[in-house]
Amino acid sequence: MKLKILYGNSQIFKIALGIAILVIVYFASVFYKQMQNLESSVNVIANATETQLELERVLSTISIYETNLRSFIITNDSTYLEHRFLRKGEIELNFDRIKKLVVHNPSRTKDVDQLKKMIDFRFALFKETLLLAKSKNPDKSPLIAKLKESSDFTEGMKNYVYQTIDTESDKIKTHNDNHQFELQDSIISAFLLVLLSLLILLLSFNKMNVDISALQKANDELQYLNHSFNNAEKIAGFGHWKINLKTKKYFFSDNFFRLLGVQPNDFEPNIENFSKFIHPEDVDFVIKAHRDSLKNHNDTSVMFRYILPDGSIRYIWSVGSFTQNTSGDLIKTGVNYDVSNLYKKTLELEENNKKLQSINQELESFNNIVSHDLQEPLHKIQMFISRIEAKEMDLISDQGKVYFSKIKFSANKMQTLLIDLVNYSRALKGDKVFVKTDLNILLSQVLEDLSLNIADKEAVVTLENLPAIKVIPFQVEQLFINLISNALKYSKENIVPEISIFEEEIFANEIYENKIITNEEYCKIVVSDNGIGFPQEYANKIFHLFYRLDKDVKYSGTGLGLAICKRIVENHDGFIQVNSEPNIGSKFAIFIPRNI
Repeated sequence: MKLKILYGNSQIFKIALGIAILVIVYFASVFYKQMQNLESSVNVIANATETQLELERVLSTISIYETNLRSFIITNDSTYLEHRFLRKGEIELNFDRIKKLVVHNPSRTKDVDQLKKMIDFRFALFKETLLLAKSKNPDKSPLIAKLKESSDFTEGMKNYVYQTIDTESDKIKTHNDNHQFELQDSIISAFLLVLLSLLILLLSFNKMNVDISALQKANDELQYLNHSFNNAEKIAGFGHWKINLKTKKYFFSDNFFRLLGVQPNDFEPNIENFSKFIHPEDVDFVIKAHRDSLKNHNDTSVMFRYILPDGSIRYIWSVGSFTQNTSGDLIKTGVNYDVSNLYKKTLELEENNKKLQSINQELESFNNIVSHDLQEPLHKIQMFISRIEAKEMDLISDQGKVYFSKIKFSANKMQTLLIDLVNYSRALKGDKVFVKTDLNILLSQVLEDLSLNIADKEAVVTLENLPAIKVIPFQVEQLFINLISNALKYSKENIVPEISIFEEEIFANEIYENKIITNEEYCKIVVSDNGIGFPQEYANKIFHLFYRLDKDVKYSGTGLGLAICKRIVENHDGFIQVNSEPNIGSKFAIFIPRNI
């Protein structure tokens, strides 16, 4: 797990690699120092050994010299004296080599100088002994005394030399022990250095494999994304392009070429070749906008037309912006969208809007006609009905009175229908001027307007504390007029109508069109009654235009009242629901957003 974290975090791996390199450098420096010490030990041992050898040679030469002298004295044979000068020269060479070997050792240099003096003195004794040996003096006692002196001096000199040799031997032994220790230490250091190097090599190799695998995976994903993006370009109908402002090189995607009606890479990507596809009326301003953008580094958004090789015209929307690549070069990247279908639909939409405006004007004219032209003759009819009813009723036959009653009923029904049509057209027009309104005050006015109807039914209307929210006042007033009138109209006979209007808390299980309704977002106003009610299966149908659930003539109506209510609530971005049960009553719930 820790190794995965190390591999996964390049920063941690770099730190670990840096520490490992420092450790290697440390071990390498220690190993180098040990090699230097080892080389120094070898040189010291070799120097001491060679010094010891040269001293042995000096003693050997002195011994030979002394032996030859004694042989000459005994035999009086001069051949024993032939090489005495040559051997002295050898001793001089030995001393020259010894001095070079001990040149960096001051104490040993003093010993060598002392030995040189002793050698010189010994040769002086050799010379004196030789002269006494060659003399014809019969008295041999001086010669014997000189020989004894020479022998004693030689013995002392040998002791001095052997003492020096022993010192060099001890030195060799000490350095040899140190050499062995340093050799073992160097082997351990070399082993650790090689082991650590191999470990770093393995870790680096493993990391390289991980990176290569990750790179291969990223490359595969990039190829997949590139393939997906190319497919997305074809499906969505767009192509992308870019230009490096430093190198002046363009790049067009495959679908960029396809939007031009050619195959990918049919021509070299550049502005000159691309401009051949732009509509002659658009080419100048498109090229100018593009070049000004490259000069001022401003983003672009232009719409123009292509002329494809088959002569068809396509509408293109091109947007471009600037960014920098990893090298720091400024890059302009753009996307060209084929908006031909959208452009055509926009034209169709504009045409439909014009038609809709014309229909709205016709609807407004109709509203005016209903409000004035149709109601004026109806008012006259009702006026003459009132006059006949007041002055001429006694002159009319019984059958005529029946006909007259039907005329009066139809005229009143016509007036109610015209009023409802006017109200519905006003709701459709939806002049949305929202004003924060206290619903308590608004409903008090509504009840004042309906006071005669309420008194006629002897109804009890209860208002509870209602909120103040932003509404279209005259529409909400019409909404409550319709709902209260509806409750009065469909009340049960011989039972006092009870109508309650109050705000109800919205619970968590309130859902409308798969959306959860919350108390923070919506205000819920309830209008409930104890009227005749209706089956719940008709809860949605009663809000349809001209839909009347009860066809009984005693319940007059136009089928527009609840449709107007639904439209008014929708004008407030709300919705209306109803729960009802026959002979129990109905409960209308109005949901209006608290913040419009």
